[in-house]
Amino acid sequence: MVAETIESAVEFPPFRVPAYWYAAQRPRATVLFLPALGTPATYYGPLASALADRGIEALLPEWPGTGDSRPRPARGVDYGYGDLVQRYLPPLFELAVSRSAGRPVLLGGHSLGAQVAALGRRYGYVAPAGIVTLAGGLIYFRYWGGLMGAGVYLLACFVSLLCRLRGYLPGHLVGFGGPQAGRLMREWAVAIRCGNFPALPAGPNKAAPVPALSLYYEGDPMAPRQSAAALAQELGGELDCLEAERPGNPHASWARRPQATVGRVEDWLVVSGLLPPREGLAGD
Repeated sequence: MVAETIESAVEFPPFRVPAYWYAAQRPRATVLFLPALGTPATYYGPLASALADRGIEALLPEWPGTGDSRPRPARGVDYGYGDLVQRYLPPLFELAVSRSAGRPVLLGGHSLGAQVAALGRRYGYVAPAGIVTLAGGLIYFRYWGGLMGAGVYLLACFVSLLCRLRGYLPGHLVGFGGPQAGRLMREWAVAIRCGNFPALPAGPNKAAPVPALSLYYEGDPMAPRQSAAALAQELGGELDCLEAERPGNPHASWARRPQATVGRVEDWLVVSGLLPPREGLAGD
């Protein structure tokens, strides 16, 4: 499926932030889906195409400075969680609403995207009909436990040090893709060590409960069950586990082979009353 490119999906200076729109022939809902850290939006093309085949249109934005977004983060070219929740997320959600023609608008995310989605809902910066998080979780080091938890804690200390020395995170040094915003990664490191994201002022929407589904993947080293369960509790939603198809790291490999994930999400949306049952759509 060929996506429509939206060259400037949100005003977020100094970054140009494009997004990609996947239309459906017989749309039933719209989802704004936020990527993982350092992951180009185009990585989720198979996911968005599979959703569109089932009548769920998808808006996939880049993170500022990732994928086709420019410039790259550097010393003095920076942002944090608060900027993403307050300045980046709301206009993207409004863009999704403007294209939904009155159909339900959902908010979804993978990893970092799941965290920003949860914060946007917690502080009332968006009002989605429902939330779906995939391979995402809250990131307190104790959720990993044992030696893995200690390793995650030390990684957070190293990331924080690199950001203070360089003014940004050279992501290739720690397996986080390209350069990442220094303030974002320092706040990420604090959340790992202390279990808390930055507190934000209340947004314009009441943070009312909405249906939520958090999926995690068996063997995922970056979003284990306890981390995903903490996120599901934060959202007041359901927690479920899927087995990601091999080969590859299950934290990301599911997005290249998304049929099981999309089927589970669609079933949940129908049971939750957010989607009518589909009839005669492609992929039946």
